Amino acid sequence: MIIQIVSGFFPGTKSYSSNLDSLKKVIYHLPDDSVKVDRLTDLSYKMYKYSTDSAYVIVKQALRIAQDINYTKGYASALSQLGIVYKSQSEYDSALFYYNKSLSIFDSLSMDYERAINLNRLGNVYKRFGSFDKSVDCFLNALEIFKSINDTLKIIFIYNNLGILYYDLGNFEEALRYYQKSLELREKSGITSYMHYAYMNIGNVYQQFAFSGSPTENFKISNEYYLKALYHLQEESNNYDRFLLYHNLAANSEQLERFDNAKKYALKAIELGKQVGNKELIVYSIQCLGNTYIKEGNYKKGIKYLEESYALAKEVKDIRKQHRLSRNLFEVYERIGNAEKALQYLKDYVYYEDSIFSLNRKAQIIELEKKYEAKRREKEIALLKNEKDLQQTLLAKNEIENKQAKFQRTVLIIAIILALGLIIYFWNDSKKRKKINQILASQNKKISSQRVEIAKQNNELLEANKTKDKLFQIIAHDLRSPLISIDSIAQLIPIWIEEQDYDSLKKLSNNLELSVTNLLTLIDNLLNWALSQQGRFPYKPQMINIKDLVVEALTIYQSAAELKNIKLVNEVKEDIFVFADKNMIHTVLRNLLNNAIKFTPEGGTVKVELSVKSDVAEISVEDTGVGIEEKYKEEVFEIAHGNGNGTKGETGKGLGLFFCKEFVKINRGDIFIDSKINQGTTITFTLPLYDPTNN
Repeated sequence: MIIQIVSGFFPGTKSYSSNLDSLKKVIYHLPDDSVKVDRLTDLSYKMYKYSTDSAYVIVKQALRIAQDINYTKGYASALSQLGIVYKSQSEYDSALFYYNKSLSIFDSLSMDYERAINLNRLGNVYKRFGSFDKSVDCFLNALEIFKSINDTLKIIFIYNNLGILYYDLGNFEEALRYYQKSLELREKSGITSYMHYAYMNIGNVYQQFAFSGSPTENFKISNEYYLKALYHLQEESNNYDRFLLYHNLAANSEQLERFDNAKKYALKAIELGKQVGNKELIVYSIQCLGNTYIKEGNYKKGIKYLEESYALAKEVKDIRKQHRLSRNLFEVYERIGNAEKALQYLKDYVYYEDSIFSLNRKAQIIELEKKYEAKRREKEIALLKNEKDLQQTLLAKNEIENKQAKFQRTVLIIAIILALGLIIYFWNDSKKRKKINQILASQNKKISSQRVEIAKQNNELLEANKTKDKLFQIIAHDLRSPLISIDSIAQLIPIWIEEQDYDSLKKLSNNLELSVTNLLTLIDNLLNWALSQQGRFPYKPQMINIKDLVVEALTIYQSAAELKNIKLVNEVKEDIFVFADKNMIHTVLRNLLNNAIKFTPEGGTVKVELSVKSDVAEISVEDTGVGIEEKYKEEVFEIAHGNGNGTKGETGKGLGLFFCKEFVKINRGDIFIDSKINQGTTITFTLPLYDPTNN
């Protein structure tokens, strides 16, 4: 088993989860300045290993404050941290976008140290895309910067990353060269922290040399470096790395036929593996111990350990390990002449051979689909950006043309007025003055009216473009998210069916139901938006029993609530009748419930209540969610501001609350919001009661 270490060198490399909550409270009470931006960014880094949702919310706040106070350096650092959050979620295309955006700002600020950090991060992301040339270029450019500022520790990390990259490419000679550079610089500078990684990586390279040629000599050299790594681990409580080193020493000793050493190292590896609780890797150590006894001629004990390893591989459900061990056992039983056992394991081996082939093909297909999807997404983003730039150019051109036309009309009008004035002047001086004053007053009034109309039309055009851009973002993001989720679930279903993992299938069905519900809600809102823009949305008021409508809406979102362990409470016990359009009010209830579940953390409560005051019914949807800041309460009902991510990363662009306000208004009602940060939100809307005499 071989370990590879990737260097990150981000700010605040040690995080302490026990202090994060108290640190968060202290930072949130700071004034909105550059210090708060830097501390929020650092807190986001410390949080992302434990909660990517919290890390995302924190770094987004840092970005907002940095933008508000025009703190460019802090804004660029927060963008880079946002890339780290996306990378931790394996959303590499998003990480790439934010790293590049951050790098561009640091380039403009000529901040070399920060540029080098972003280049290193880009190198690691490009490697995951398979863009190895770009990855090498990023690492080498970062290396040159760190050399120019004499940052020894960062140079060591870059050497190590280059070694890992070439190791993954199978270029072991080049990998060894960079690993040795890293080790030499550590020894020269006296930097001994994590020194065992340097020796371990070099030992791994010589192990690969042993498999490709000169096994005896290279296995010996590999063992020497593993022992040096163990020596540097004596002072550190890192049982996982110690376990890996003992396993590799055992595997090398087995190949060198140093059977006593192989058994000693294998037993230590098994003991440490049990301590760290890694059954997947213990399988290999037990197999190594079994093969060592086989090579010594102790078939009884060797077979015992091989079958123990095989049983553990079955327990952890690792097909590849079962495939390898079934072949191992088949060969041993065939060698000792036990045809029955040999046939049994040969059948297992053939079965796993087919499964491995199927898994490899699926993995290749999924990897190709990921690469295709990433490239297609990049093209879509570029296309949308080009379309937006073109629209802005056309808008600017139209504005200039309108101003020119307006100027020409004004000049023409003035010229006509002056000409008429001159003619009238020669005809009758006194009459001329009176007439000119009347004409001037009339034209001024007309011009003022035209200016107001043109300004109004220009504002309407700008708002229409903003709304259209917002809709494009919704279609490009939110419509794709549930579809991608459904596609991923569709790919997993046959796998879980084949493996008869019904618990996973049940979870998949819940996720599929939630994705379909979200997709239908989004499509319903988009259709409502299109109809409202054309003035064609049907309004058909009738007598409605609110209790029945609430029960129906709560039933729709029961599954979504169960996924987040949220309790739905129906306090509507009486039959109250209102006069309103049923489809519109059903849409309002669904959107309010969807938002309440979205922004309520696990274990929370969403409650629906109904009361009657005067001649109106008041319907309230109350949650125990994250709440809304005072200054954003009115903006949540606007299409351009009502966006945000839920407590589990649920996405949305705010169409729902926009239509809630519009539909309640159409039905002669009002909508109000009452919210407190971290205490919850209550949204209340009113509807006229049904009156047989009037309605």
